[in-house]
Amino acid sequence: MKTSVPKLVFVHGAGESHKVWSYQRNRFTDALAIDLPGHPDGEGENTIEGYSAFVDEFLTQRDLSSVVLAGHSMGGAITLKLALKAPSYLKGIVLVATGAKLRVTSLILEGIKADFVNTTKLIMDYAFSPEAPDWLKERSLGELQQTRPEVVLGDFEACDKFDTMNDIQRIEIPSLIVCGSEDMLTPVKYSEYLGKNILGSRLVVIQGAGHMVMIEKPDQVNTAIEEFLKDLTRSTEAI
Repeated sequence: MKTSVPKLVFVHGAGESHKVWSYQRNRFTDALAIDLPGHPDGEGENTIEGYSAFVDEFLTQRDLSSVVLAGHSMGGAITLKLALKAPSYLKGIVLVATGAKLRVTSLILEGIKADFVNTTKLIMDYAFSPEAPDWLKERSLGELQQTRPEVVLGDFEACDKFDTMNDIQRIEIPSLIVCGSEDMLTPVKYSEYLGKNILGSRLVVIQGAGHMVMIEKPDQVNTAIEEFLKDLTRSTEAI
């Protein structure tokens, strides 16, 4: 018996908003992209558990029965937390530039408190590959600086406390892992660890891209997601 096509839902990373998925939403026009609390307005959270509870409620309230959740960086941590909870609506996950553990350097944690503007510039220097155009970095920097420093700090504190190294082996949901070969914030080894420890997962390393792989190399990321969704739909239709 055929089942409905899963709803693709995107979750952004630390200090970001739904705008970070603009290239993906242009391709997957029926997809949803969530703005987490405080992004850019209101109060945020300082734990991945807090954000994952928000996403769970967001999806439950919309009565979605079949969801593929795609998360970038902190959004990937949120996605992993929900995958471990394994709600009935979650049929697949896409983990973009993330890891089972996301320690954050004190340069960022302390820098946000002392000098928000220059620290956000430092984050952008780490977030993009050397080949990324300046206009793309400047656009992303402007969007990051629209989020209040307190919220950005809470995001990075949430990442720093996050650790599922010993839990992800329990995930049984179909999983796509995507990363950039030049990622300096969540290096390729983070994604490789996910790939080795999530049974049946698929790892795609995109050459020449950094942490912001979905906007640096959108076509390649979109192709990987599209192929994953097609395979997922075929497998569910065969049941």
